[in-house]
Amino acid sequence: MTNQALLHILGYVWTFFGAYWMSFNLLKKNPAEPSGASRQWRFAFLAIAFVALFAGRHRIPPALLLVLAVAWAGLGLLWAAPAKGPQSAEFKWYRPIRLVILAAVFSLLFWEATAIGVLGKRFVPDLPALGIVGFLATLCGLFVSSWSRIALGKYWSDKVIVQTEHQLIRTGPYACMRHPLYSGVLLAVLGTALVLGEVRGLVSFAVLLVNYMIKAKREERILAERFGPEFNSHVARTGFLLPRLRRL
Repeated sequence: MTNQALLHILGYVWTFFGAYWMSFNLLKKNPAEPSGASRQWRFAFLAIAFVALFAGRHRIPPALLLVLAVAWAGLGLLWAAPAKGPQSAEFKWYRPIRLVILAAVFSLLFWEATAIGVLGKRFVPDLPALGIVGFLATLCGLFVSSWSRIALGKYWSDKVIVQTEHQLIRTGPYACMRHPLYSGVLLAVLGTALVLGEVRGLVSFAVLLVNYMIKAKREERILAERFGPEFNSHVARTGFLLPRLRRL
């Protein structure tokens, strides 16, 4: 199988992973969230919109498809995220900016029109073995991020907040990393970039890394304020985005 074919498959993998990610909280019962009927119609709307976009992906101009996909994702995040908690480190336009960043990341990875100048040059040879390594790395990264989302449970939020009855999660992947959800997505993007093999893939990874570093630092600031010594102990025993090789 060629690397181009693997990249094509990964396009579908990322698409359905995104759909799962947006619908995760809407499918899960939470007494603090909107009623069951409200969750159901929201999920139904997102599902119908997703099917429509997916079915028309070859007929809709790429630029318009990108705008519609960002709008769909924004609406999904708005409905899926819990209400704003008592502690927040997020300014008004932070979420729209993150959505634009994600749109740029995946445009660089999958939209051929972004292969302009040096962005379209290869940084690794077009070898099937490298494509397979990148493909497997992508799947591993998506698994880690999904595992992390499940471990967070009701405490997950796209917003940089600490919820009213928030607890410090130190189980699952959080036993060895403080931000495994971001680590998983970064590994998946890096794997996809390897399958692509072009400089634009590395740029997409670098952009997302900076975005997640900023977001993670903001999260750590409010977690330290909320949990104090408990969070400091967690920091001493875990790595930031990678497992700590030697725990204290």
